[in-house]
Amino acid sequence: MRRTVKVLLLTSLVFNACTSARLSHDEARKKIAEIGRSNLVPDAIEIRRIVSQTDTEAIAEASVTLAFQFKRTKPDSEWQIAAVRLGDRDWISLDELLSAINEGRRKVTIEGLRKLADGIAKYRDRNGSIPDTRDIVSLTNVLHPAYINDLVREDAWGHPIDYQVSSGTAFKLISPGPDGRRGTADDIVLDSSQPAAP
Repeated sequence: MRRTVKVLLLTSLVFNACTSARLSHDEARKKIAEIGRSNLVPDAIEIRRIVSQTDTEAIAEASVTLAFQFKRTKPDSEWQIAAVRLGDRDWISLDELLSAINEGRRKVTIEGLRKLADGIAKYRDRNGSIPDTRDIVSLTNVLHPAYINDLVREDAWGHPIDYQVSSGTAFKLISPGPDGRRGTADDIVLDSSQPAAP
């Protein structure tokens, strides 16, 4: 069974080679249609409005029509989303889609942890020890804006990052990962006493 729904997307579009001074609805629609080489039908994309824009960044609010495939094990069981289709692409299983989303969020989270670690290192170099705080809000209050430019307090899933001081020079930054529970296999940990991962 297929159902088509409109999904409201808040899309940040950054263009380096945009020739016009302002992002137009047509340009935004064209760029969204090219996502992942999906070849979305332009009629499947409705640009609601350009929310904000500067010379180098714009945010467009858009509705994109996606197709969802539903399945159930027997006629009286509950319907479940089995797959999603974007544009003219093949069906993507829901597990595959969620895995790709989580991998992207994992990379964003690691980048955020590294920014925090760099800020802590700058603080340590200037002050001789790492910040003696016990939570992410206190830590970022000390680091921002003197030691870090971006205010990073949550992972890409919206969970607070945990900051643990091991000693005067060692610390851990921990994201609970997609499941939101600490101490599980999907936690993302940056431990300053361990060699940095590539």
